Amino acid sequence: MDEQYTMLARHYDTLTFDVDYAGYAAFADKLFQKHKIPGNLILEQACGTGSLTLELSQLGYEMIASDLSPDMLVAAQEKCAELEQQPVFICQDMCELDLYGTVDGCVCALDSLNYLTEQWQIKRAIKCVSMFLNKGGLFVFDVKTPKMFADLDGVSALWEEDGLFAAWQYGYDKKSMRAAHAVDLFERQDNGSYKRYGETHYQRAYTREKIEEILEQNGFRIAGVYKDYAMHKADDKTDRLYFAAVKK
Repeated sequence: MDEQYTMLARHYDTLTFDVDYAGYAAFADKLFQKHKIPGNLILEQACGTGSLTLELSQLGYEMIASDLSPDMLVAAQEKCAELEQQPVFICQDMCELDLYGTVDGCVCALDSLNYLTEQWQIKRAIKCVSMFLNKGGLFVFDVKTPKMFADLDGVSALWEEDGLFAAWQYGYDKKSMRAAHAVDLFERQDNGSYKRYGETHYQRAYTREKIEEILEQNGFRIAGVYKDYAMHKADDKTDRLYFAAVKK
């Protein structure tokens, strides 16, 4: 996991132009208000380049943002530089979360938990959130479902913009529930040639039942499992699950 999102950091926002961060922030804000979290301090884990951190800050939340990639954190700090109340940025593994105090809510977006490819890792990560979340606090996160990974198996995707060309290849093993997607990025240089970069990202699928079990084992009550920002209930055909879990 530590080798991922190094080359992609400076192009991440360009490649994820279609992600609705404002919608995700509004979704999380609605859940925080609905469940009356005890305060205003929110942790975003795996914050990437800080787009969601920025949106939540602009909604009035005091933010702590963590990520394992120093390159992503540099981009996040630059993006949030004009905020009146600056987020606190920390470089940490989700499995080794260590804060100075507790928080009132936690958000972990864009299937970041799927990057924890061993069961002990996702158990540890959720346990860490529980340790630093105040009673009545809310953990909001999403994961890709096994169905979505299976549907992506064997798929190739191409994307091009001026001076940048990207190619993805996806693979998934149903037995191990492990997935890999290779990313090749071609960046045009000043002399007209292209420089090639490559990364392979590894993920793992987890069933809804397994995640709910881990949450309950770590002092959470499942408040809702949704399939979209509109809070429609998830079903067997859902590609992405959005969880809301209250710390008991």
